[in-house]
Amino acid sequence: MTLDKAGKTVRTAKGKGPGAGHGPQHPFSVVVRDRRHPVMAGIPAEWMHFRDELYHGQRGPALNMHILATAFSAKAKRGTGAHEPMVWWIPYGKGKVFTTVMGHADYSMKCVGFQTIVSRGAEWSATGKVTLAVPKTFPSAEKTSVAGE
Repeated sequence: MTLDKAGKTVRTAKGKGPGAGHGPQHPFSVVVRDRRHPVMAGIPAEWMHFRDELYHGQRGPALNMHILATAFSAKAKRGTGAHEPMVWWIPYGKGKVFTTVMGHADYSMKCVGFQTIVSRGAEWSATGKVTLAVPKTFPSAEKTSVAGE
């Protein structure tokens, strides 16, 4: 599943399209797609994630995915040329599953944006609410932010 330039969901049929993978690690821009969701409330509309693998071509049976954020997978970085889901959730029984494909390496997990999304996602999954504030050091559209630097 990807998003087109207009932000509409595009499903790739089984056996079609590129396989799952990633290009080289690099900083990339994350675009918030659902600013009303509690996890994303107060998060900048676009922010720079620290160096990481931008996964593409994810597959699976999830039909009720709620995409919260994407990143553009540039062909110049061996990507798909599409907006790939980076953060989403799906209902599961009486609960929900919150997912991000960011955070491959230890240094990737030091990104303040990653830490904030994961912490708020865990809180929301457990309680249905988000009380954790967006830190003042959250990345901007132009600059990454690494915890401890």
